[in-house]
Amino acid sequence: MSQYSKAVLQSEGIVVLEGTGKTCPNCTAMEPVLDQLVKKYPETKFYKYDVDDAHAIAHELGASVMPIFHVFKEGDPEGSVSGARPEALKKLLAEVHGETS
Repeated sequence: MSQYSKAVLQSEGIVVLEGTGKTCPNCTAMEPVLDQLVKKYPETKFYKYDVDDAHAIAHELGASVMPIFHVFKEGDPEGSVSGARPEALKKLLAEVHGETS
């Protein structure tokens, strides 16, 4: 287990861990969506890592498509969304935050 994932597993609250790449156009396309989510959920911790630089984390989490978003609550995995799928990410975060449609 990487030191980074230990920090996530020991975090209280909700954590979003985003796997990106330096030359990932879909990652860039998701930035405005992440900005909205950061504002909507200020208590949520958002972290980003580069899958090319952090091979251990990428391997540990099974990151094969970028961007990939792993959501944790009280250190437990709640789900993930791979690719530039803003509505899927918004839905997952709403569910983890206990929001109902």
